[in-house]
Amino acid sequence: MIDEDVSHNIMQKTVDPHFFRIDNLVRTGLPPMPSSVMRISSLLSDLNVSQKRIADAISLDPVISSRVLSLANSPIYALRGSITRLTDAVNVVGSVNISNILLASGVSDAFGRRILDSPAGRKIWIHSLATGLAASEICHFARMRGADEAFSCGLLHDVGQLILLRADAPLYIDLIRNGEQTGDLSAIERDVFGFDHADLGAEAALKWSLPKPICHMIRHHHIPEHSSAGVALAHVIQTADEFVEGRVAYQDLDVFFENQDINKFGLNELDFDDIWENVTLRLSNMTNSV
Repeated sequence: MIDEDVSHNIMQKTVDPHFFRIDNLVRTGLPPMPSSVMRISSLLSDLNVSQKRIADAISLDPVISSRVLSLANSPIYALRGSITRLTDAVNVVGSVNISNILLASGVSDAFGRRILDSPAGRKIWIHSLATGLAASEICHFARMRGADEAFSCGLLHDVGQLILLRADAPLYIDLIRNGEQTGDLSAIERDVFGFDHADLGAEAALKWSLPKPICHMIRHHHIPEHSSAGVALAHVIQTADEFVEGRVAYQDLDVFFENQDINKFGLNELDFDDIWENVTLRLSNMTNSV
């Protein structure tokens, strides 16, 4: 339940039940995905499209072009000499990583600097990026399919929080603070709004025309066994979410390893050390370019 201070703030502010409905928030509070992102994503989904055509499409958006070139020249690829041609960058980075850049760029550009540069918004955004990267790494280490979907789900698992922050920042920051004290933000959201950020995020993903399995995993990332599609990946998202939360908050990871059955992925604590090393390297490059 909500503590007395937050209850007082909510009573003083009065939560409008008509405004804080999922359908209204998705209709009025969800920014559209940039058209350039949608156009390039459509090309990437075509298995027969040439790298030159992808590069040509990317070249029409200077911001995305710079992000792809920046990643191609990052330490991740450890190539000699600089890459200056987009076609070469597309070849080096690969379609999956370009898709990840596009999604991260699209969400970042959609919500804008006012939200993502605020302390609360920045914290949600960095956590989301790190969770997407950690989920992708877990899939790679465990030799599971769906690493690209894992990144998308991890990146978007808390997009509902960004929508609520955009709708009423003072109110939602109060709820976040209370959630940090109780350890259950979702329960607080349901008390106040009648739904939680996972429900809202899933509807937002549907509005953005993302695949339904991704929407299912966003909705059920706290309780993956309830997902009707992609249950294995939903477990990956839950694990990545809690792993990143533990590392970023400098919590004792013994608690994470006690509460998470990491053996279900065939991984051990040393594997997760390597996963975190890869996440921090990739996160540094993504936050510098997105």
